[in-house]
Amino acid sequence: MPSRTGECRADDCQQTLCERMKAELRCFSFLSDVEMGEITPYFNCRMVPARSDVWRAGDADDYLAFIISGKVELKVNTEFPGKQVVVGVFSRGAVIGAGSVLSHHPRTSTARTLEDCGLVLLAKENFEALLEAYPRTGVKLLKGVLLSESHRLRRAYARLASVF
Repeated sequence: MPSRTGECRADDCQQTLCERMKAELRCFSFLSDVEMGEITPYFNCRMVPARSDVWRAGDADDYLAFIISGKVELKVNTEFPGKQVVVGVFSRGAVIGAGSVLSHHPRTSTARTLEDCGLVLLAKENFEALLEAYPRTGVKLLKGVLLSESHRLRRAYARLASVF
């Protein structure tokens, strides 16, 4: 598969990050070993040093990231020019930028690493190719991503409700 967002393909990543996906990420718990083998070539891995931007607000929204190691903070711009607010800090097991495989809008947040991070990336074009080649497996992957996102949203609602 073509790699526009990753620095290495799944089969030659440092510490075999992609092989750790099923064991460590809830999103992949719906997939069998055979299904993981089918979809792994569609992913790319990236090692990102601490204090580096994974993406910036306004960048093309063309891939999502599964965090294998490290921490990433997401910040959004406020109404005050040059000011941002941290909306979350995410670590191993989290999915960030999940809406990117569905939208054609620029990114609304900046993702910055707080420590060295291992990321597994799924580019929009690879996601579409995966769905065409393995539709049932793609639906299972979407189910896992949706579960992760809904869990995060539930926690955000609980935090928000505790303020009032």
